[in-house]
Amino acid sequence: MQRYFASGNINNFFINEEDIFHMQKVMRMHKGDNIEVVIENKAYVASIDNFSPFKVSIISSINYDSEPNNYVKLFYCLVKGDKLDFVIQKAVELGVSEIVLVQSKYCVVQYKKEEIEKKLMRFKSIVISACRQSHRLMIPKLDKIMEIEDISYLDLCEHNYIAYEKEMGGTNKTKSYFENIKGGESVSLLIGPEGGFDEKEVSLMNKLGFTNISLGRRILRSETAALSAVSNLMFVLESH
Repeated sequence: MQRYFASGNINNFFINEEDIFHMQKVMRMHKGDNIEVVIENKAYVASIDNFSPFKVSIISSINYDSEPNNYVKLFYCLVKGDKLDFVIQKAVELGVSEIVLVQSKYCVVQYKKEEIEKKLMRFKSIVISACRQSHRLMIPKLDKIMEIEDISYLDLCEHNYIAYEKEMGGTNKTKSYFENIKGGESVSLLIGPEGGFDEKEVSLMNKLGFTNISLGRRILRSETAALSAVSNLMFVLESH
């Protein structure tokens, strides 16, 4: 069953025109078909009463919570091509609550200021599509691209980690860090670009409050590192 996100409240909610077009023209739905509607982070089964004007009726609530108990923020340095789209999509499917895109020294991609708004709109559409596919109850936040040196105390979570290939602590230490995170606590992961981090950037993040973690003995591609870190973190958190 297709899932759509509505604005408003249970007594007065709205589904945007793009989603209505998707139902009618792409999915070829008809009057009487059922959809899932998420309103204020709660999911419902609804029946399509009419397309013009568009109207649906709530049938029942869906008592299944797909959201993690922890707020997880992914700081991800920009990478080229479709890799960024892929990481955004899969990170949302894995359960992140927020994605912050970061420009660091060794990023191959450097967006111009006039490009950022258009890029963010596209990334947000990827986020929403991934939310539908994975039956999320909230749309993760993705609203800025920032320079790594602009990350401040205001951006930090209760637990903050930076994946660094020169960290010698090993995966057992990383696992112990993750296991010490309590339910409800927020956590951030910072993942570098194809060229990795400059040592000065790592030092700056350490001073800010990020702890170095290892993702294993092998050097991973940026997109592999991001999804490995998020999936391992989520596995530990949801095993508590």
